[in-house]
Amino acid sequence: MRQFTSVLVCAFALLAFVGAEENASTSEENGVVPTRDNSLNEMVIEFLENFKQTMVCGNPAMGIPVLAPFHLDHFEIDVDEKGLKFKGQVDDVSIDGLNEFEIKKIDIKMLKLQMDFEFFFGSIRSKGHYKVKGKTMSLFPFNRSGRFRFNANGLTLKGSVKVGLNGDKIEIRELLVTPTIKSVKSDIKNAFLVPFSNFIFNRIVESVVPNLINDNQPAITELIEQSLKPLINGKLGDLSLQDLIDMVTNGGGESSPVTC
Repeated sequence: MRQFTSVLVCAFALLAFVGAEENASTSEENGVVPTRDNSLNEMVIEFLENFKQTMVCGNPAMGIPVLAPFHLDHFEIDVDEKGLKFKGQVDDVSIDGLNEFEIKKIDIKMLKLQMDFEFFFGSIRSKGHYKVKGKTMSLFPFNRSGRFRFNANGLTLKGSVKVGLNGDKIEIRELLVTPTIKSVKSDIKNAFLVPFSNFIFNRIVESVVPNLINDNQPAITELIEQSLKPLINGKLGDLSLQDLIDMVTNGGGESSPVTC
């Protein structure tokens, strides 16, 4: 998900800035200073719709890996919440559905070089192998490993991104992303030897995770910005504005991503 968000924000930064600069230049010539431009919003929406196809095969020229499905070799987990506490890792993970998002809102505010956005994912489906050690309800210790399936249903990513120039480089000045989720479906195998205990464990996970996300949005939003903004600016810092324009427009053509 982090890789997916990074790629989208980079695309937003470029399209929003370039489009804003072009429209600002045109507006100055006409003596008009608009606050919004629907044509620019439509350009971003078109780019994203095409980008869904790019996610299936990746784009080596832009350094974009295959994102649908997205494969993750290793990731560590540390959860400490009421009723559920564990540490562990997941390996050989496959995440499907990242390209199945619905664009609910794109609104570029040119004077602020800001874009507000909202995306909806009906279901993001993951599977892989886990190793975990922890305790549920302070009563059921576990130290297990096995296969898992985990679905995040009704995930909304809503927020805004502000961009600016640092010399001839684009940089992210502000990145606000707020996630909300309707439900999750957990099928973690072999968490307990007794099938009933395993069933209870999965139901606890399904109960805790949505509340963990929805009830801690300010902290999660701050964590996303602290994690992603330096990462994205690091990637953008290696490229000039013209480099990015050439990547997105294929050296001066239409501003649509490469597709399979």
